[in-house]
Amino acid sequence: MADELSFKPTDFARFQEELARDSIHNAERLEVRRKLDAFGKRLSKRLEAKDLAFASRASLHHPFRFNAYKVDSQYVYLSRADKERKSLKKILGVDLGKDLDQNYVHVILALEIHEHGLEVALRIHQNAWWDGENFKRQVNSEPHRQQVVDALRAAPGFDLRVHDHRRKHPCDAMTVEELVETIGYYTPGEHWLHVEQSLGREEEYVTEPGLEGRLADEFEDLVKLYRVIRWTPKNDFLFGG
Repeated sequence: MADELSFKPTDFARFQEELARDSIHNAERLEVRRKLDAFGKRLSKRLEAKDLAFASRASLHHPFRFNAYKVDSQYVYLSRADKERKSLKKILGVDLGKDLDQNYVHVILALEIHEHGLEVALRIHQNAWWDGENFKRQVNSEPHRQQVVDALRAAPGFDLRVHDHRRKHPCDAMTVEELVETIGYYTPGEHWLHVEQSLGREEEYVTEPGLEGRLADEFEDLVKLYRVIRWTPKNDFLFGG
């Protein structure tokens, strides 16, 4: 496709430390933002076939207070669509439900570009305690642990990591014992949880045709885990449903 996602070597260079605060590069970063935004919308459309509805958002391309006046990376992320948020809002109530209005305070699928390459990830925001706690309770429930392990193993090439911990746990080699131990260090509402894969800018496909197809396939590998984690009325380990 003519509009298929692709990156040039210079796209990565824009995120070097010495350039990240310089607004002179806003036009080039806007071009990257538009690429990410278009990819996010196409990915969202593709995942509709798997009965998933997402809102897609791209991050800021210019230095501003929301990014500490520094653009050292840009990303696009998919989070639960508005209709799905309403079910959860009814349970959380007005005050807690306000947190759901932030598109990124959920379990999300994200593509990030930075100086060294790309990050493909599923992340639970540190404030999305409803998704995080829903997931942790499944891990702590012996009858449900294996389905979590199976969902992680369905994402080969990805690693599980808690918050800012250095240790990464390969998903395709995950065991019940390792999962229970790892999630023991995870506190929903305080910690991020990451399932991530790094693609260096020199790797095959990253600046060549075929990138979008590869990335879309990688995100599809995360769908099973996304379904396990995200709270829905049918996947309720939080409110006793």
